Amino acid sequence: MPIYFLTATDEKGKRDTHRVDAENSQDAFEQYESQGFTDIVLHSDDAAAAASALFPPNPDVEEHFTAADMVELQFLTSFQFFLFMLRKAYWQMRWFLIIIIGVSVYRWMRTHEVSEIDYLIFVCLGLPIVISFWVAYFSPRQKYDKMLNAFSWGRWQEVLDQVPRLRGKIPDFELTGREAVAVAALGNFDQALEMMDHYVDSPEVPRWMYLGRLSELYEVAKDYDQVVECLRLSYEEAPENPTVVIDYAYGLLKYGNDNSLANKLLEDAEQQHMGELIELLVLYFKGILELNLGNLRVAESHFLKCQTGLLPIAPSQPLLQLFVDLNRAYLAITLAIIGEREQAEEIYQLALPRLKALDCELIMNRYAEVIG
Repeated sequence: MPIYFLTATDEKGKRDTHRVDAENSQDAFEQYESQGFTDIVLHSDDAAAAASALFPPNPDVEEHFTAADMVELQFLTSFQFFLFMLRKAYWQMRWFLIIIIGVSVYRWMRTHEVSEIDYLIFVCLGLPIVISFWVAYFSPRQKYDKMLNAFSWGRWQEVLDQVPRLRGKIPDFELTGREAVAVAALGNFDQALEMMDHYVDSPEVPRWMYLGRLSELYEVAKDYDQVVECLRLSYEEAPENPTVVIDYAYGLLKYGNDNSLANKLLEDAEQQHMGELIELLVLYFKGILELNLGNLRVAESHFLKCQTGLLPIAPSQPLLQLFVDLNRAYLAITLAIIGEREQAEEIYQLALPRLKALDCELIMNRYAEVIG
């Protein structure tokens, strides 16, 4: 069953973060709401929880990392992760360290000599630093982030080179989905479809998730009608899943030219309990909607709020950095239409390297048309 993380205040006023087994985000929220908890904040969305459920159970994680730890880990840079692991390691070893340091000091005070045992103690003290450094900079997590960074910049051959190194460490569906997009982007679309066919009827992968990943193949192949169709089918599979709902709305806003349906979908999603990250992305989607409808100042406000929320957490998340640049691009289009062209160009130049790398032709053409 998927695991969700949420923070809530109990009836005594104590606020804490919890790990929740639930069918979906709505179930997780309602479990705690029914127990009298208030001010509930979801830190997980359904897509992230479903992806995490593909990993085999890891009792060590639950034993050594609290729910609050897991939430904190989501947006740490490599250096921050190193400091986190180092602090965690020394805290768990605190009694052992106090004893061996005490013994070492006692021996030195009596003999005023440094023995081989003391050197061994120094090695023990330094071991957590070495382990934490390896975990922060050379573990599968870092290799996976490296692959996602290449993916978010359209460096498709680099993605293909990284995938074999992660097999057995990252769920096969996640790796195959990224690999298939890279293969499709390099021109082998039929091969990419064959790779995804293995998961069409997989009991482990929700069909809505499969269809969402399939839409990414069509997106790099620039078959935008099929992108929208995949997202529509995904929505029909899980109409109560807010992540699926807003993904369908996003597809319609970008490619489907159905602002009315997109607006209804976003309104439906906002009636449900959404994770804090999803709430930020909804601001971006609503910005595109208002831009399409010509409500430029409202669109600008949504884009700016989204940017303010994403920038502090994006440095450690390659895919969030992608959304930062896409949000900037649409903000630049909005400002250019308003007439604030100098500011628009400044913002657009920040996003342009990403747009070129991913060949976001529709966005670049839209901006060029406005400026022209």
